[in-house]
Amino acid sequence: MNELTTPVALQTIQAVLTPALLISACGLLLLGLNNRYAIVVNRVRLLNDEKRRKLVAPETIDREYVDAVRFESLMRQIPSLLIRANHLRHALMHLWIGVICYLVTSLSLGASLFLYGGLATLAVAIFMAGIIFAVIGVVYALMDISLAQKVLHLESELY
Repeated sequence: MNELTTPVALQTIQAVLTPALLISACGLLLLGLNNRYAIVVNRVRLLNDEKRRKLVAPETIDREYVDAVRFESLMRQIPSLLIRANHLRHALMHLWIGVICYLVTSLSLGASLFLYGGLATLAVAIFMAGIIFAVIGVVYALMDISLAQKVLHLESELY
Protein backbone atom coordinates (compact mmCIF):
# COMPACT_ATOMS: atom_id res chain seq x y z
CA MET A 1 0.00 0.00 0.00
CA ASN A 2 1.24 3.51 -0.84
CA GLU A 3 2.02 6.01 1.91
CA LEU A 4 -0.82 8.53 1.90
CA THR A 5 0.39 12.11 2.12
CA THR A 6 -1.82 15.14 2.68
CA PRO A 7 -1.50 16.49 -0.91
CA VAL A 8 -2.24 13.06 -2.36
CA ALA A 9 -5.20 12.65 -0.02
CA LEU A 10 -6.57 16.06 -1.01
CA GLN A 11 -6.14 15.36 -4.71
CA THR A 12 -7.86 12.02 -4.31
CA ILE A 13 -10.78 13.54 -2.41
CA GLN A 14 -11.14 16.22 -5.10
CA ALA A 15 -11.01 13.58 -7.82
CA VAL A 16 -13.59 11.43 -6.03
CA LEU A 17 -15.94 14.41 -5.51
CA THR A 18 -15.86 15.60 -9.14
CA PRO A 19 -18.15 12.80 -10.35
CA ALA A 20 -20.46 13.59 -7.42
CA LEU A 21 -21.06 17.04 -8.91
CA LEU A 22 -22.14 15.43 -12.15
CA ILE A 23 -24.41 13.11 -10.17
CA SER A 24 -26.16 16.22 -8.83
CA ALA A 25 -26.50 17.66 -12.31
CA CYS A 26 -27.92 14.41 -13.64
CA GLY A 27 -30.20 14.22 -10.62
CA LEU A 28 -31.76 17.56 -11.51
CA LEU A 29 -32.27 16.41 -15.10
CA LEU A 30 -33.74 13.13 -13.88
CA LEU A 31 -36.18 14.92 -11.58
CA GLY A 32 -37.48 17.10 -14.37
CA LEU A 33 -37.63 14.31 -16.93
CA ASN A 34 -39.33 11.94 -14.51
CA ASN A 35 -42.06 14.54 -13.94
CA ARG A 36 -42.48 15.03 -17.69
CA TYR A 37 -42.60 11.28 -18.23
CA ALA A 38 -45.35 10.91 -15.62
CA ILE A 39 -47.34 13.73 -17.24
CA VAL A 40 -47.04 12.18 -20.72
CA VAL A 41 -48.07 8.75 -19.45
CA ASN A 42 -51.03 10.28 -17.62
CA ARG A 43 -52.03 12.19 -20.76
CA VAL A 44 -51.97 8.97 -22.81
CA ARG A 45 -54.19 7.30 -20.22
CA LEU A 46 -56.65 10.21 -20.25
CA LEU A 47 -56.82 10.27 -24.05
CA ASN A 48 -57.32 6.50 -24.22
CA ASP A 49 -60.08 6.79 -21.63
CA GLU A 50 -61.75 9.54 -23.65
CA LYS A 51 -61.42 7.43 -26.80
CA ARG A 52 -63.01 4.42 -25.07
CA ARG A 53 -65.90 6.54 -23.79
CA LYS A 54 -66.58 7.87 -27.28
CA LEU A 55 -66.49 4.37 -28.75
CA VAL A 56 -69.01 2.90 -26.31
CA ALA A 57 -71.28 5.93 -25.89
CA PRO A 58 -74.79 5.45 -27.32
CA GLU A 59 -74.45 8.66 -29.33
CA THR A 60 -71.38 7.22 -31.09
CA ILE A 61 -73.47 6.16 -34.08
CA ASP A 62 -74.94 9.66 -34.56
CA ARG A 63 -72.05 11.71 -33.26
CA GLU A 64 -71.74 15.29 -34.38
CA TYR A 65 -68.94 16.76 -36.44
CA VAL A 66 -67.06 18.14 -33.40
CA ASP A 67 -67.04 14.72 -31.75
CA ALA A 68 -65.73 13.17 -34.96
CA VAL A 69 -62.96 15.76 -35.20
CA ARG A 70 -62.05 15.25 -31.53
CA PHE A 71 -61.95 11.48 -32.00
CA GLU A 72 -59.63 11.89 -34.99
CA SER A 73 -57.43 14.20 -32.93
CA LEU A 74 -57.25 11.59 -30.19
CA MET A 75 -56.27 8.92 -32.68
CA ARG A 76 -53.40 11.09 -33.95
CA GLN A 77 -52.19 12.29 -30.53
CA ILE A 78 -51.85 8.93 -28.81
CA PRO A 79 -49.11 7.53 -31.10
CA SER A 80 -47.12 10.77 -30.79
CA LEU A 81 -47.46 10.71 -27.00
CA LEU A 82 -46.30 7.09 -26.93
CA ILE A 83 -43.21 8.08 -28.92
CA ARG A 84 -42.61 10.92 -26.45
CA ALA A 85 -42.92 8.50 -23.55
CA ASN A 86 -40.37 6.26 -25.24
CA HIS A 87 -37.93 9.18 -25.71
CA LEU A 88 -38.33 10.18 -22.07
CA ARG A 89 -37.81 6.57 -20.93
CA HIS A 90 -34.60 6.41 -22.96
CA ALA A 91 -33.46 9.76 -21.55
CA LEU A 92 -34.12 8.58 -17.99
CA MET A 93 -32.35 5.26 -18.51
CA HIS A 94 -29.26 6.85 -20.06
CA LEU A 95 -29.02 9.46 -17.33
CA TRP A 96 -29.33 6.76 -14.65
CA ILE A 97 -26.57 4.76 -16.32
CA GLY A 98 -24.47 7.95 -16.33
CA VAL A 99 -25.07 8.35 -12.59
CA ILE A 100 -24.01 4.73 -12.01
CA CYS A 101 -20.83 5.37 -14.03
CA TYR A 102 -20.04 8.42 -11.89
CA LEU A 103 -20.52 6.38 -8.72
CA VAL A 104 -18.26 3.61 -10.01
CA THR A 105 -15.71 6.27 -11.01
CA SER A 106 -15.63 7.62 -7.46
CA LEU A 107 -15.26 4.13 -6.03
CA SER A 108 -12.50 3.27 -8.50
CA LEU A 109 -10.56 6.42 -7.71
CA GLY A 110 -10.82 5.75 -3.99
CA ALA A 111 -9.77 2.12 -4.44
CA SER A 112 -6.82 3.12 -6.62
CA LEU A 113 -5.17 4.55 -3.50
CA PHE A 114 -5.01 1.14 -1.91
CA LEU A 115 -4.55 -1.11 -4.93
CA TYR A 116 -1.84 -1.16 -7.53
CA GLY A 117 -2.73 -1.36 -11.18
CA GLY A 118 -4.78 0.50 -13.71
CA LEU A 119 -7.74 1.51 -11.60
CA ALA A 120 -7.11 5.20 -12.27
CA THR A 121 -7.16 4.57 -16.03
CA LEU A 122 -10.31 2.47 -15.61
CA ALA A 123 -11.88 5.26 -13.56
CA VAL A 124 -11.27 7.79 -16.34
CA ALA A 125 -12.75 5.41 -18.92
CA ILE A 126 -15.86 4.85 -16.76
CA PHE A 127 -16.16 8.61 -16.17
CA MET A 128 -16.06 9.25 -19.92
CA ALA A 129 -18.70 6.55 -20.45
CA GLY A 130 -20.86 8.34 -17.88
CA ILE A 131 -20.54 11.59 -19.79
CA ILE A 132 -21.46 9.85 -23.04
CA PHE A 133 -24.55 8.27 -21.44
CA ALA A 134 -25.57 11.65 -20.00
CA VAL A 135 -25.21 13.29 -23.42
CA ILE A 136 -27.34 10.56 -25.01
CA GLY A 137 -29.96 11.11 -22.30
CA VAL A 138 -30.01 14.84 -23.02
CA VAL A 139 -30.38 14.16 -26.77
CA TYR A 140 -33.44 12.00 -26.06
CA ALA A 141 -34.84 14.80 -23.87
CA LEU A 142 -34.35 17.22 -26.78
CA MET A 143 -36.15 14.81 -29.11
CA ASP A 144 -39.05 14.78 -26.64
CA ILE A 145 -39.16 18.57 -26.58
CA SER A 146 -39.38 18.72 -30.36
CA LEU A 147 -42.14 16.10 -30.44
CA ALA A 148 -44.05 17.93 -27.70
CA GLN A 149 -44.63 20.79 -30.13
CA LYS A 150 -46.13 18.38 -32.66
CA VAL A 151 -48.53 16.98 -30.06
CA LEU A 152 -49.52 20.50 -29.05
CA HIS A 153 -50.41 21.29 -32.67
CA LEU A 154 -52.45 18.09 -32.92
CA GLU A 155 -54.37 19.05 -29.79
CA SER A 156 -55.06 22.58 -31.01
CA GLU A 157 -56.33 21.52 -34.45
CA LEU A 158 -59.76 20.84 -32.95
CA TYR A 159 -60.22 24.49 -32.05
